[in-house]
Amino acid sequence: MNTEDFEFFIRVADLGSISKAAQDANISVSVASQKLQRLEQNLQLRLFHRTTRKLTLTDEGRVLLEHGRHWIADFIHLQESLKLKDRPLTGTLRITTSATFGTKVLMPVIAEFALLHPELKIHLDLNDQNIDLIQQGMDLAIRIGQLKSSSLIAKRLSTNQRLLCASPAYLQQYGVPTTLSDLKLHRCILQQHGHGLTDQWHLINAEGQVEQVHVEGYFATNSGEGVRQAALAGLGISNHSIWHVAEDLASGRLVQVLPDYPVEATAIYAVFPHRELMAPKVQRFLDYLVDYFQQRE
Repeated sequence: MNTEDFEFFIRVADLGSISKAAQDANISVSVASQKLQRLEQNLQLRLFHRTTRKLTLTDEGRVLLEHGRHWIADFIHLQESLKLKDRPLTGTLRITTSATFGTKVLMPVIAEFALLHPELKIHLDLNDQNIDLIQQGMDLAIRIGQLKSSSLIAKRLSTNQRLLCASPAYLQQYGVPTTLSDLKLHRCILQQHGHGLTDQWHLINAEGQVEQVHVEGYFATNSGEGVRQAALAGLGISNHSIWHVAEDLASGRLVQVLPDYPVEATAIYAVFPHRELMAPKVQRFLDYLVDYFQQRE
């Protein structure tokens, strides 16, 4: 199938006229009609009802327009990406993510990518509060957890396993919780986000169901690393992504709490403003991220 014929079909449908579409494409009406006839013959479908006064989509044409518009945009984008894949990436790639995830996990990935593309400049915004991508001119965000509904496009990169932990000093002073209800009696460390305080923890109970537990925060901060430091200092029980505290657990500086009641896992997402017309620098970095996390799943 000729993709140019398909694009012309979309233009005719949008303008509601073969002659207007022909004028827009700077071709004759006869050539325009040939394009539509060729497409219909290739598809073995009638796409328009034609009269001397009116042009209307058939049912098949309407379905093809609805689904084909996205298909052709993705196809053209893929085609352009393949043409550009061997060209050096230039310009500036702007990425935003949380300060903790950025330094502990994402920075090594960005460094690998940067070394592969030395002509590309990279700006990394480390921010525990979600910023507005479009307003701040960001190409891509890496976010963890439940995403708020928005017009942004999200691509899942990986599962994000979590757990509860505390320092040995805290557990020696306040005791070790053994049930979910025990958490309500303990001092907990909470993180403050733009949408509020995370004082509701989601854990998997003995029946395998997600149970929401309200906890009391005796220390709160808007920094993920601040939560970790508070836990290390013995201020209470904290709720962490495993990647954040893996070294602390291995060394014994922190101890997992309630291992029989795992924290509900979240996910790591790449978030970007538009699926269509994505710049090669963004597409290539997104592909690199997908491959990186798939190898570690």
